[in-house]
Amino acid sequence: MKYKSTHILSLTSVFLMLCVNLSISQSYSSPFEEEIFEQYEKDSLNYDFFKSLASIDSLSTNILATQLQSKVLSVIKKFPEKEVNSKKEKKRIKLIYDEIHKIFLKKYVLDSYFNDMFKDGTYNCVTATALYTYVFDELNIPYHIKETPSHVFLVAYPNSHKIYLETTVPGAYGFSVPVESEVIKIVDELMAYKLVTKDEVLAKGYMKFYEDYFYGNEFIDKSSLIGMQYYNKGLFYFQNEDFDNAINNLRKSKVFYSSPLINPILKEIMFLKVNDLEFNKLEDIDFLIELLSIAKYPEDYSISNLKSSLYKIIEHDDNDIEFIESSLVKIRKIKNDKVKETALEFLYEYLAKQAVTDEDLDKGLKYCDEILAVNPKSKFAEQIIEYVVFKKVLFSTYDMETLNEFEKICNKYEFLRDNNRYSISLVHLYGNISLTNIKNNNIDKGITYLNKMEYLLDNNNVLDQINKSLLSELYNKAGNYYYYKEQHKSSYKIYMKGLTYLPNDVDLKKRAKWSKEEF
Repeated sequence: MKYKSTHILSLTSVFLMLCVNLSISQSYSSPFEEEIFEQYEKDSLNYDFFKSLASIDSLSTNILATQLQSKVLSVIKKFPEKEVNSKKEKKRIKLIYDEIHKIFLKKYVLDSYFNDMFKDGTYNCVTATALYTYVFDELNIPYHIKETPSHVFLVAYPNSHKIYLETTVPGAYGFSVPVESEVIKIVDELMAYKLVTKDEVLAKGYMKFYEDYFYGNEFIDKSSLIGMQYYNKGLFYFQNEDFDNAINNLRKSKVFYSSPLINPILKEIMFLKVNDLEFNKLEDIDFLIELLSIAKYPEDYSISNLKSSLYKIIEHDDNDIEFIESSLVKIRKIKNDKVKETALEFLYEYLAKQAVTDEDLDKGLKYCDEILAVNPKSKFAEQIIEYVVFKKVLFSTYDMETLNEFEKICNKYEFLRDNNRYSISLVHLYGNISLTNIKNNNIDKGITYLNKMEYLLDNNNVLDQINKSLLSELYNKAGNYYYYKEQHKSSYKIYMKGLTYLPNDVDLKKRAKWSKEEF
């Protein structure tokens, strides 16, 4: 019989007992068990059912499991061939049932596992059902494995003879194809053992309830029996306050067994455990992600609960950028989009802030891209991008390469154009490019960028924030080019334009006067 759910300890009692620092990671009791899990995860259709059951024993090996398997096969070989006649076939199934029970099943013990049947004959409903399942597979006897909240059993020939096979309590009906009077006794015993309620039975009537309970359409795959062993083992450790082993075995259980009973137990322990983690190991991140995968947001936890764990990641002295980036790779596996995006945004904001603090501006932009990918409206990312982009211009050589890069990045982040610093940066870029070309006697290109600069100055209120030395040198050099070419009207026009921006510039005033005198 499987452990009843009532054996689960209360959350309060678990909290009081959880006073040690647990180190939780997936481990195996033997290399043989680890190999079994690896094989099953690679191919869950073609696996060795018997050896998978036997691997739960820490002393088990492939050789030992093969020896146990041979013992069962030697018994199976003695059974008669399948009968065509239905009465004879039922008798054959009864013979098989009795013989297996007599040879292998000596004493019912709740906390027993598959290999115990071969050591001392102790068994429970899971291990005994697993043994009959293997035998029936070898003999090509059709069956269904039936599960109730606290029990598991077999039905042989579920679509025809409907033979109920019970290896443990309740009752003495281990092998049964019952008539109505027997049905009443069986169901009464189910109620006596509190496996079902009286209301459930009366709602359907004895016969209908019996049919639904024992022969309904719901049945489980045999691989679940492997997982049930680990589930029972997990509960055993849980009740004995060994929480590391409890979680380890419940995790193993989930590989084979998709019971709704597992996650609630795991959650109880893991929510308590997560508060003790330092989050300075990737295993701690895995733990958090596993917890989030089985917990429900926002019923089980809030975003603030999540952030309390994320704060530990960024605040721990041992955690460098590489560790946080590795954590982010794992966090992307979170299934709930809201939770995943919140976690990603939180950690990328930290990385972006650190990058710009360390003057790694390109990396800061990279992290902001990650933020915008999960939150396109992030004001934080926009502020960082603005800071990085305009700072890169400020400390640049103000050449064509810088201008091209600036225009490219402003096309990518269109919101940059709404910032006053966009026009300020362009004025300085155009002005410096114009000045460089004029100094190199490339006057046409110089005047082209001078005109671009003037358009921005005339249409944006940014003059107070422009480098006045740049403007003075630019207009003096541009005017001088035409002055010495004796194109005095052109030089006068440039000097006078410069004076609209720099009305007190002595050199511009003087040169404008000289140009006018030469008309």
